Parts: sequence; C-alpha cells; structure tokens
Amino acid sequence: MIRTFIAVNLDPAIKERIGEACRDFDVKGVKTVEPELVHITLKFLGNVEEGRVDAIAGALKGGVTVKPFTATFRSIGGFPGPRNPRVIWIGAEGPFEELNRQVEDALAGIGFEREGRFNAHVTIGRVKFSTPEQKQQLPQLFEKYKDFYAGAQPVDRIHVMKSTLSPKGPKYEAIREILL
Repeated sequence: MIRTFIAVNLDPAIKERIGEACRDFDVKGVKTVEPELVHITLKFLGNVEEGRVDAIAGALKGGVTVKPFTATFRSIGGFPGPRNPRVIWIGAEGPFEELNRQVEDALAGIGFEREGRFNAHVTIGRVKFSTPEQKQQLPQLFEKYKDFYAGAQPVDRIHVMKSTLSPKGPKYEAIREILL
C-alpha cells in the first residue's frame, strides 16, 4: 500500500517566494510546510494498492480534459477563518474547480469516493495548538499578506503523488504524470 494524492506541483520560483513569506508564519503553535513540499492537492486518495496506480493514471488520462492554463498564486489566509485558523493557505486562481471536478469524476469511475467541497489553495502551515500571542499575530499577518503575490505559472500537467511519512516530515514523489 502506498499513500497517494493527485496534485499540481509548483514551479521552483513560486516555491521560493512562498518560502520567504512562510518565515513570518513560523510562530509558536504553527507548523509551516517546507517550501519544496508545497503543491495544490486536487484529491487525496489515502492508502492504495501499488498495483492500482496505473489504473488511476489511466482514468485521469481518459477523464481530464481541462486545457493547459496559467495559474496565479496570491493572498494568504486561514481556514476556517482568520481568527481561529487550522490551516494557513495561499490562494490559487485558475480553473482548478473544473480540474478538481474532472479528477473526482474520473476516479469515481474506478471506485474512489468523491470528496466534499473543494477550495483551490496551497497549504503553507497548520495550527497545531493555539496561543494568545498567535491569536493576535495571525490576523495581523493575514492583513499584511492579503495582497501577497507569489507569481504565476503554466499548469499543463497533474501528478499522481506518493507520500511517505517519517518523523522528519513527509516526502513527496511524483510517480505518474498526466499531461493536460
């Protein structure tokens, strides 16, 4: 079994700009994501048998018809809201909702359950526990970064990703590539 998800990977220059902004969010109780790991998750599959990877890639190749597009990455906020966020994110603009819908449809056809709502974003941090300082700092940081611009990049492929968890953090590896 391998832990898998479907993702849009980001260009190195965008990862670098995101990493610069992430430094400000390295506050007590927040675990920031290493810049080289940031991506857009289109669908998390969880643990799947390694032998199903080709079927997953095949379903995506046959079912995803979104044409290549340019994505823009801007603004930093928190889910579910700025006062008590659990996730810190950068917004992703482009036809990601349609891309997600097509990924969901393609994979539902081979037995994967559909997920709930989708909001295109790049996770840059997770709030592990809340502190009074953090409750004051995070809304101020969200305000500071509301006009943040990490850049734009072409999106002409998606990846089936393998996630390996370790005490040092996750390691991601693209195991299949699907061209748009």
